[in-house]
Amino acid sequence: MVEKTRMNGFYNTNLDIILRGLGAEMLIITGAWTNMSIEHTSRHGADAGYEIVVASDGTSTMNDEWQNVGLNYALTNVGLVASCKEIEA
Repeated sequence: MVEKTRMNGFYNTNLDIILRGLGAEMLIITGAWTNMSIEHTSRHGADAGYEIVVASDGTSTMNDEWQNVGLNYALTNVGLVASCKEIEA
């Protein structure tokens, strides 16, 4: 468990150290605030060299418009956006 105090899960945490120690190369990102926390964490992870996958139905935000913008605009050049079922396959 990594406690975070900012939108970006990497910012001022030991998340990157833990992931590198585990040999992680791909991150499947889920959680709340798609247009904020998910986007910031995904961008940082991609910049750090991780393959990013965002679970579209494993994320949420304030309304459908923000969710759509986060998934279908902001994250399109950061990594793959797919449903949990697609990720599992």
